[in-house]
Amino acid sequence: MSEFKDPKNFAKTQFNFCWVIALRAEAIPIIEAFKMKILDNQSLFPIYANETTGHALIISGIGSIKSAAAATFLKNYLQIKNYTAWINLGIAGFSRDPIGDIYQAVKVVSKESGAVFFPGLRLSKVLPAETLVTVSKPESKYNEPVLYDMEAAGFCELVPSFSCNELTYVIKIVSDTANSSSTLITKNLVRDLIEKQLPKISAVLSQVEVLVQEEKERLSLPDEVEDFEKNFRFTETSKHQFREIYRKWKIMFPTKRLDPSEFLNSQPKDIILQLEKEILINAENWNAL
Repeated sequence: MSEFKDPKNFAKTQFNFCWVIALRAEAIPIIEAFKMKILDNQSLFPIYANETTGHALIISGIGSIKSAAAATFLKNYLQIKNYTAWINLGIAGFSRDPIGDIYQAVKVVSKESGAVFFPGLRLSKVLPAETLVTVSKPESKYNEPVLYDMEAAGFCELVPSFSCNELTYVIKIVSDTANSSSTLITKNLVRDLIEKQLPKISAVLSQVEVLVQEEKERLSLPDEVEDFEKNFRFTETSKHQFREIYRKWKIMFPTKRLDPSEFLNSQPKDIILQLEKEILINAENWNAL
């Protein structure tokens, strides 16, 4: 049992990267590279993390539904923040050789539903871009010039709501082609393919971490917000609404500060309405120029 098993220990931990990976053989190189430890192998999905390196990982099992479910489980289990980058990494079939090549899937298509997703910003200086088709059964014909997997569509459908689409990434390493059957795939081969691409994966993380820090800064709230909230009886819902409108208000009025004395005897809903009114008036004044 890990000393970190209780997820409450991580309530204030800042995880910059969350990995959703289908198979243990795919996950081991990432777990080892970032020195993650098992948190809970008795839960529905095995979870690994390292609070020092800021990485968390969950093994989902095969399939779109499992990928989406595992991502949701990880987010709730570790209370993942909304500036975190999410990465679906794994092997994929491809229409051409060689095996071992690594790609960023910039277009993901669900063969079952027809849904199309465009995850992440292009990292063209590090990885070549490809289209990926998510299938419900292993692909063996490779009729189209695309990557094939069984998880990414489910991941892409849900995960952007946890942070944003620009922090959602799908990275695939070719494991089988028309000339190299999927029946030849072994656990050792999978580990070897991913280990050989760790330098490129690290280069990807360096670029994505810049985006994480920018989003973290964008979402951060100054001390004045918490100080202001202490003077009023905000519920969790009204606090969320207040903070959202505050961010918009602060963009409009960057030099102004919230003064509790201006809202004496006001209810949270009144405060929110007042800020919305100030934003609207300011916008109308700009339009009148």
